[in-house]
Amino acid sequence: PFGMAAFGEYLLIGCGGPKNTSLGLIYITEAAHLGSDLGAYLLGDAFAHGKYGVAEERVLPPSTARVQARFWLKKIVEGECKVNHLAEECLAEAAPWLRELNE
Repeated sequence: PFGMAAFGEYLLIGCGGPKNTSLGLIYITEAAHLGSDLGAYLLGDAFAHGKYGVAEERVLPPSTARVQARFWLKKIVEGECKVNHLAEECLAEAAPWLRELNE
């Protein structure tokens, strides 16, 4: 999960090679399902902030994107992730994002 999440993030941003958002999303999703807090964070961020096309209205209605963002961010905030390799500043961002989405 650690390597999958990191590789997925690199694909999403084009670090070390060309961007490939589709494959990047696959890797971070699989990593998140395997318990990676980085994978969960990247998915929560993507759904909450409309990154990588996942929260575009033609793909998902805004309410569905919010539900997905809450689902993944809640896993981080409540300590449900088994693989913890998320940077401290990202951990600190997750709780306020989740509170904002719950309002």
